[in-house]
Amino acid sequence: MRTMKDSILYMDCFSGVAGDMFVGALLDLGVGSRELLERELAKIDVGGWSISAEKVQVAGMSATHFVVDIEGETQEPRSFSDIEELVARSDLDEQVRSHCLAIFGRVARAEAKAHGESLHTVHFHEIGMVDSIIDIVSSCVLIEELKPSAILCSPVTLGSGTVQTRHGIMPVPSPATANLLMGLPVRQGPEHQELATPTGAALVSYFARRFGTLPAMELAGVGYGAGTRETRGPNLLRFILGRHLGVAGVSAGAAEVDQQVMLETNIDDSTPEQLAFLVERLLGAGSQDAWMTPVTMKKGRAAVVLSALCPPEKVDALLDLIFTESSTFGVRISGVERHCLVRRIETVETPYGPVRVKIGRWRDRDVTVSPEYEDCKAAAEKHGVPIASVFEAARQALS
Repeated sequence: MRTMKDSILYMDCFSGVAGDMFVGALLDLGVGSRELLERELAKIDVGGWSISAEKVQVAGMSATHFVVDIEGETQEPRSFSDIEELVARSDLDEQVRSHCLAIFGRVARAEAKAHGESLHTVHFHEIGMVDSIIDIVSSCVLIEELKPSAILCSPVTLGSGTVQTRHGIMPVPSPATANLLMGLPVRQGPEHQELATPTGAALVSYFARRFGTLPAMELAGVGYGAGTRETRGPNLLRFILGRHLGVAGVSAGAAEVDQQVMLETNIDDSTPEQLAFLVERLLGAGSQDAWMTPVTMKKGRAAVVLSALCPPEKVDALLDLIFTESSTFGVRISGVERHCLVRRIETVETPYGPVRVKIGRWRDRDVTVSPEYEDCKAAAEKHGVPIASVFEAARQALS
């Protein structure tokens, strides 16, 4: 598959997400090949594996099942430093290495938080196994092969119940999965088992820049990655590829356009602390943005207009919050069309390590550059330098 200009990759996690499903969906979409993956995977110092990509039928739908076979049964857990060294000394493409290191770094932080350890002492168990390493590296290779200009994702279906891990029985989602998806939209779903694995959570939380419904696009392809779970519905991950649509005289690729809902209410009898808490809750519950505007109401009373911008499917949840956390008796609701710069993420190398940079494009030219705050924060803390120094280094590395 050729790289498409101004392409959108939408990851539909209606039945969860796992590493093998992620790779399978990309292969099914026509991105890369098993032979490409074998050549690239041979560049890392991990042996005793073989891969295959099998066409299967799931609930009457054709899908690709990506399989990693490992020689032997016993594998020792690896530390973050072990995997960092493994990837860093490989001959993988620089951008692929950068993706891999960033993803394993996210997993390390999630595992360390889950187990109350530091990055230096935490060991990967499931994620450190050869099959998971191959899933993550293969995913990075194929994403770099496709090079979509934007990657979006649906809310992630988690499942419920418990799962057996090398740490013992864990609740679903596992602590690491929950940490990796913190702040992102998720749903439980009807299945009483794990649907979103730590590997899958790490991949979607890293690559997806926006979460929500399928945007307006010109459909170009659909790929299905098959999972291994026995579920009542099809255990598939669906990837949808499309092209940005031009609207209202705006050239194709000039902006992303989606339909949003604006919730607004005037409040004059809640404390600043209550309102600040409500804005925080709204943002955590799926609001794209939330803010307060000072106004003067009847009889000269100082008040604020509370505003929240959200996708249509989030209206009910946000109304619940506004009515329970504020004193308002009514909320105005209106539909709005939102135009956004076409965004892409590039990872640049700085003296403080790799940093992702968000780039906004308008009418075929880059107009905005914004280093990712979390990456800059982590680098500043690691190297003991002002965060402004990391931001500046990232901008200079891109120029």
